[in-house]
Amino acid sequence: MLNKIAYILLLLSVIFCFNLSIDQYFGTVLIGDTNYDSPFLGGLNKPKIQWLDWDDNGMDDLFLLDEDGHIRYYKPEYCNNGQLCFNLKTTSFLNISDILWFYIYDFDNDNQFEIIMSNPNNLSEVAYYDIIDDNIILNGNITNSQGINISIDPVMVPCFADIDGDGDLDMFSGNVVGTVNYFENISFSDNIPTFNLESEFWQEIYIVGSSQRHGASAINFIDLDNDNDLDLSWGDYFQQSLYIIWNIGTSSSPNMDVENISFQFPPNDPIFTAGLNMPTFSDIDQDNDMDLFVTTLSGAYGYQLTNNFAYYNNDNNDFTFQTSNFIDTIDLLSDVNPKFIDIDNDDDMDLFIGTDFDPSSFPWTGKLLYFENIGYDIYGEPIWEKKGDNFLDNYEFDVNNLYPEFVDIDADDDFDLFVGEFNGVLHYFENIGNSDIVNMSYLGIIEGIDLPGYSTPEFVDLDSDDDYDLLLGNMSGSISYYENIGNKYEHVFNLITDNFQNINVNSHSSVLSLNLDGDDDYDFIIGSGNDNVIYYKNIGDKYNLNLELSDDYSFPYIGDNVSLDYCNNSDFKGILAGISTGGFYYFPILTIGDLNQDSIFNIFDIILLVELIINNGEYIYWADINHDSVIDIIDIINLINIVLEA
Repeated sequence: MLNKIAYILLLLSVIFCFNLSIDQYFGTVLIGDTNYDSPFLGGLNKPKIQWLDWDDNGMDDLFLLDEDGHIRYYKPEYCNNGQLCFNLKTTSFLNISDILWFYIYDFDNDNQFEIIMSNPNNLSEVAYYDIIDDNIILNGNITNSQGINISIDPVMVPCFADIDGDGDLDMFSGNVVGTVNYFENISFSDNIPTFNLESEFWQEIYIVGSSQRHGASAINFIDLDNDNDLDLSWGDYFQQSLYIIWNIGTSSSPNMDVENISFQFPPNDPIFTAGLNMPTFSDIDQDNDMDLFVTTLSGAYGYQLTNNFAYYNNDNNDFTFQTSNFIDTIDLLSDVNPKFIDIDNDDDMDLFIGTDFDPSSFPWTGKLLYFENIGYDIYGEPIWEKKGDNFLDNYEFDVNNLYPEFVDIDADDDFDLFVGEFNGVLHYFENIGNSDIVNMSYLGIIEGIDLPGYSTPEFVDLDSDDDYDLLLGNMSGSISYYENIGNKYEHVFNLITDNFQNINVNSHSSVLSLNLDGDDDYDFIIGSGNDNVIYYKNIGDKYNLNLELSDDYSFPYIGDNVSLDYCNNSDFKGILAGISTGGFYYFPILTIGDLNQDSIFNIFDIILLVELIINNGEYIYWADINHDSVIDIIDIINLINIVLEA
């Protein structure tokens, strides 16, 4: 008996101390005619990208800086269908944050990459970092030959190119007046490149849009006409397409004649967006020509927070449009709030998503989207199909940032609905149907609840009196606790504290309660506006709550305005996180030792572990039984003992 207890404790200590990872292939979502096979990859708002062969395998990797100031790193790999897929490796490359632009390159020719980017502490300055063993080391700010910090307007996206053919990269940035700054790379000093500003009106280029205005720009150099010199591609705040300024000079002596400008590009099917398009190029199909990618940063013609990553295939300088969503994911513009619930009582988990706003109709208000679980694919992953445009279509419900919470608040065996929102109040919909057929009746706003904004409800029986109490996150980052002083049939919420357990995440708090450590009480995962996700472990019990910060579960960087929900059923177990860019990430909760994740420890898990070791397979953390970061014979012995004692 003691041995069995020891093994159980060992297993639990391993299970509840690990890093969560994104499962980008979880589930399929059907929206109209669109089939999203990897729906939970996060949305994109104003993406700035660079193509670079980071791992030196002959294929360009993708680096993407989004509005949250972090860089996502995607690696190209071939999927099961033989198509090229870009797999998300990290949402926070090198833990860089709070930047506006970046450029990775081997500037000092030491066969290692360096990175130049906007200085997080002063965004107009330019910082230079070495990259050593996947860490960045600040060398300092880039200066001119007089030691004065060079300056880049924060609304510009600069670029680097060897414009004078001397073997090093010079730097260029736009001006709001429609001209180009040229910084010549002249030397290295203290292991930092030195750039001198040679011209603020380089080549006398002067870009003025059709509205006779000029503004922010994103520029890039590429030899578009195959004449062995660099042409200039230009996205502008007041341009819905791309300008191309053709170089009629040479590779070492450019001549950008202002008369040789194309005002739309590609010529046969020009890009047309909300403005400020960022052009980049990569030979993505390995056919020895550079394909075109255009990300939309949103300019004078509105906010384009979806369909903002276009891909044009290059075939003998004929650019053909392929897609406006190169990273094909669910993207619902802005803050999204997910909820798993079996709303139709058919023993599978449906998915609801509250949105911030929807510009498809006026007024621009949030919606509650319903995705019915219609089955499972050949890999056992759930398939959700969107039903209608708004679950709350029958109500005049013109609010923003809908945060849904389903709970049987009146103990009649069906799910009622509460919705938090931008104004900080809480709306109540009673289900007057039944567990099979939903019929929501709107009963108005819960009296006595009016938080500073962004109310995010979570219902949990905190005092173990057999009714649901209420926790509410809000825009200030604290959590309010309302005790249900009624009963499980008739709720009456009474404010106990607006500083629950002294938790404060500074902004936009959301609460997820769940029993992660199997000790019969509730632990809490808190989403935040800018502080990612924080895990609080209950070291008390279900009668006496006592929360402490814990690293038993460690989340990678997710994004801003994180909203969480948890699914725990026989089909899948995991956490879905919505973020400010309108997308989601899914984190499976995996059991250490259960190699096939069927919730059973048996001989099949042992066989899979042996095969993994024999074949030198990829490290999988739920195969690392003794948690020593190595998969070996010791793990097999431990797993055999666990199976024997199970």
